Amino acid sequence: MLTAKGWSTGALALAVLAAALLTQRAFLLLFGLPLLYSILASLSYEPPQPGEVEARRVVARARLMEGDEVEVSILVRNRSSRVLLLGVSEALAAPLEVVGGSPRGVFALRPGEEGRVAYRVRCGKRGHYKLGPALVEAYDPFLTRRCELLRVEPDEVAVFPRVPRGRRLGVRARFTAPHPGEVASRQPGEGGDFLEVREAPEPVLRRVNWRASAKHQRWMVNTFEGERRTNVLVVLDVGGERLLGKKVEEYVDALVGVAASVICSLINSGNSVSLLVVGNYRDWVRPGVGKRHMLRLLSSLADVRYTARRQIVSYREVFRRVSLLISPARSSVVVISSFTEGDALEIVSEAEAAGYAVLCIAVNPFSRSLVGEEKLHEVLTEAWRQGVLKVLPRRSRKVVLVMHP
Repeated sequence: MLTAKGWSTGALALAVLAAALLTQRAFLLLFGLPLLYSILASLSYEPPQPGEVEARRVVARARLMEGDEVEVSILVRNRSSRVLLLGVSEALAAPLEVVGGSPRGVFALRPGEEGRVAYRVRCGKRGHYKLGPALVEAYDPFLTRRCELLRVEPDEVAVFPRVPRGRRLGVRARFTAPHPGEVASRQPGEGGDFLEVREAPEPVLRRVNWRASAKHQRWMVNTFEGERRTNVLVVLDVGGERLLGKKVEEYVDALVGVAASVICSLINSGNSVSLLVVGNYRDWVRPGVGKRHMLRLLSSLADVRYTARRQIVSYREVFRRVSLLISPARSSVVVISSFTEGDALEIVSEAEAAGYAVLCIAVNPFSRSLVGEEKLHEVLTEAWRQGVLKVLPRRSRKVVLVMHP
């Protein structure tokens, strides 16, 4: 296959030949001979065999957060016994953006020598993306012909939603299990959450409250709530097209950010967490604990999208079928939604009827970043807040409002 230089050289040689024929001046053919020589000489070039060249891709990190940068390198080694002129090009799909270096390069390699193409890529949108494939080609010494030698298969990069800091969520359940950590122990620990100050039958120095003991003239100790773990099912309602139209994707990103923050808080507290995504896009993740499970949950959230395709099975039916598989009775359910439509309220009612302790997290769909105009934002937010507080609160139900997601 001819390169850009080969095509331009051939076109120029044909132009010189045409000029010589039209003007009937044979000496013009002398200008076309050097051009034809490079093309004819390239035809005798024998390209290397695929086994004579090795290539691999090195990615610094396979898991990123939104907006992070990662360094990617493509290493090519000459295994033949001659000097090779090789070119490397990497295909990148949107929204991956090159912020440093270049995914393309051409270099001459001596026998046993290794070449390297390095660049930095950034992605500001959560999801799973492919790096590659990378194409390695061999050029003739005149750079007029090229031939494909091998392709480096794509590598996947997971871009997780960025987790807001400083949010901690406490959940309650009708049933808890005494699991102080990922490794089972013979008995639960003393706990780390302060409970109260009480009189001690016998003093324990590391728990003595010296100020209270001096005030009451008897031994007073600090008591802590024992570390207990509960099962939490996080339900994420992906919707809002009726209210936001084209802005629905931005609102789904806000919902995913809140869900990621809630999941990380629950996992860090030692709870067993499962995930159920309802709406036009549906997914679910089995319960688990620990850092690996948190990465599994974030990986699932990275792929959450709003789709225009309508689902046949209702929210209530999906929750009834899936909750029995991934969340035991008397545990806790966290529902994240705008609660502007009846589908999310059906899940809340179904969960309470099944004996779950329900926590509702209402995320404002009319935040300033989505609406734009300040006055319109204030009016719509106040109307939404009053509507949510009118529908959701009950004695057996806890409600959290997220005004600025």
